[in-house]
Amino acid sequence: MAERFERPAEPPQTAPGVSGKASGAPAQENRSSGPTGDGAAGKPGGSGAEPKSPGDAAKSSGDTSEGFAASLGGARSAARTPGEAAGDEERTWQQQEIRNTLAAALSSFGSRSSGVIVVGDGHTFSGPITGGDSRSGADRSRAVLNTFTAGFVAGTARVYVSPHGFTDLAEALEDSPVLLIRARRRWGSTTTAVRLLAEMDTVHELRFADALAALPIEDLPERCGFVVERLSTHQLSTLHARELPMLEERLNRRRGRLVVIVDDSTRAADHAVDRLARKITAPPAALELVTSHLTELLGADAEADRLLADGNVGARLADIAPESFDAPQLVELAKDLAEVASGTGTVADAMARFEDRSRRDVEDWYDELATFDERALVVAIAVLDRMSFDAVSRAATLLEQAWREDEAGNGQAPPRSRQTRRSRLQAARARIGNEVHRTRYGWAELEVVSFVDPNYPARLLHHLWHEHYYDRALLLDWLRRVAGDVEGAVGIRAATAIGYLSQFAFDTIRREIVTPWAGSGRGNEREWAVAALALPARDPATASRVIRLVLDWAERDSLALRLSAARALGASVGAVLDGGPDEQLAELADGAEPPLQLAIGDSVAELMAEATLDRQTELLRMLDAWSVEGRSGRLYAGVVGFLEVAATLWITQRTPDGDVTWPTLLWLADGAGPPAAVPDDAAPARRRSEARQIVARLWGRALVAPGVDTAVHNVLRGWAQAAEEAPVQRPALVSLLMEAATTERQQRLLTAHANRWRDPKPLAPDLAARLLNVLSRKVGVW
Repeated sequence: MAERFERPAEPPQTAPGVSGKASGAPAQENRSSGPTGDGAAGKPGGSGAEPKSPGDAAKSSGDTSEGFAASLGGARSAARTPGEAAGDEERTWQQQEIRNTLAAALSSFGSRSSGVIVVGDGHTFSGPITGGDSRSGADRSRAVLNTFTAGFVAGTARVYVSPHGFTDLAEALEDSPVLLIRARRRWGSTTTAVRLLAEMDTVHELRFADALAALPIEDLPERCGFVVERLSTHQLSTLHARELPMLEERLNRRRGRLVVIVDDSTRAADHAVDRLARKITAPPAALELVTSHLTELLGADAEADRLLADGNVGARLADIAPESFDAPQLVELAKDLAEVASGTGTVADAMARFEDRSRRDVEDWYDELATFDERALVVAIAVLDRMSFDAVSRAATLLEQAWREDEAGNGQAPPRSRQTRRSRLQAARARIGNEVHRTRYGWAELEVVSFVDPNYPARLLHHLWHEHYYDRALLLDWLRRVAGDVEGAVGIRAATAIGYLSQFAFDTIRREIVTPWAGSGRGNEREWAVAALALPARDPATASRVIRLVLDWAERDSLALRLSAARALGASVGAVLDGGPDEQLAELADGAEPPLQLAIGDSVAELMAEATLDRQTELLRMLDAWSVEGRSGRLYAGVVGFLEVAATLWITQRTPDGDVTWPTLLWLADGAGPPAAVPDDAAPARRRSEARQIVARLWGRALVAPGVDTAVHNVLRGWAQAAEEAPVQRPALVSLLMEAATTERQQRLLTAHANRWRDPKPLAPDLAARLLNVLSRKVGVW
């Protein structure tokens, strides 16, 4: 899969908190009947099936998960008044939690929530991604792009150390748009490919399931570089030298470049292909690579030299032979040494972790673990990597009990070992660190567990599924039980792990777990279904089926399935579609019920979170257009969707005086925001001006729209409180609201809101005074 490894340069656009979704309601009439073969969720007019595993109904109930119960499965979600729940403080917190947790879960499996695009024939919602019809035909030419950010490409240039043979590679790519590179695994060949393509407009990792000759080059973006990390055995066996000139010609027409990495241990069926491939003959020196990364992290050559002067470090790095060279592990060593420089741990600690990572026998190591509790802890960390120790411990206990019960059916289960936490974590190749997290009732320092090697989660779950196949049912049942943990975020992580496993058995897991969750009357279970689709939506082998599944849900009679479809069209699945899921969201928004309006708003917020200014403006235009339709159309979806975006999307701006948290829409309207796609002088200013006008219009319509008074009050209250705490926001908010209130009625309503901010409890007295002063003089600016 094409995946990217760097966060955007702009501040993350997520609010100070975390989040939730809309929940169940009676099914709407006059839609197609439910799908067949997927349990009760597919029954016409039904709201879906409850989980079938022993423990799901009692132990995985959303009504007991802290953080998700009230607004996902409680009374708020059954509201009939448009916008009654939009802007609710608890929903806002939960919505942000879902968004952040999904991003972390994808990262633990080497993926990400944004910058991934599906291209190719036969697996899209509409024409712009491919020329094929998404509802018929075979899955062919499916490809997934994952964009390397400009920041990642620039950072690579700063720390890159050339391997032997780099000059030959660069010259070959100058002569031809297709370059085959032979290299050993973990020599940093992907980084080399990115460095070679750095002059292209954008660099994408490309994952493709079919023969390389069938690559849908005409659907790929122009003037870009593409990296195929590893050809599969099938792709290598079907690649012929005679096909390369045609590939070169097609790439030249798109002004693109393609670097294909081939494992040095494999051979092509066509020996001419092997002769055409250029080889990385040796990796860079290990000490030189660590020095480069450590210097970048510390910003000081002298401090890096001091740490590397330690005899244990220098001698160990000098002893690393090409056969044992591992670039990712050396980069992790540089990070650990940087922590030592900041006062965390010692050089000996950093080298001990490096030695743990250097043991590549992860699968053999797991198989040699002797006791259930040891194995259960390792598997729990694989699923909940970088989550609290308490959550990991609860999950490990459930798995250990399941294994013991299963073993007891065949005789006496082995006795439970009792070891100290330090010993157990050391045996699990894990460590504990302290991190500050936002909890339901404020910020708290938590003990967070992680493996010494970030590659362990995917490797271990892959190994469990394929080699310990006899435990598949037990593993899936355990993950469903973990999803019902008291911490709502744990459910998202467990569901994402199920999604990872679905890449190997998609149809089975879809039928038995994902669709019943999607059709559930519980909002948290629907969120698990959405989270479970995120990874298979980014895998070329399953992306087509995931997209068609979401299409199917969107057309069903069951409101629960349509709610799941609306949420899937956000960060989980909608974010991977080239051109976005706007048409499908528009179809769902037409006459949408209140819970569906909220779900659409949540997904639009997710799509905006890491989008460019151009894309954010497109999404605002969409809400703007909906908000002028009649009540039977998309009016409420446009207004409620806007209010949900306004409530849940926030951004932290770093200033010399400290961090300032802005509502993202106010931040955009005030002239800030992410870069435009076209970096000329005029376009960003025009886009920001347009974004401001749209936000002002939407606020004006929300003020007078019937049935959304509570939501408008909630959202304005949150914005007012933020502006009261950050004086820099006050003139921006006053100016925007005055631009929104163009009629006498809107001004009277705005006056009423301002009066509430100072009486009877002074929420935002200074902002209220400023706004009331302007309103009294009817001046449009402050």
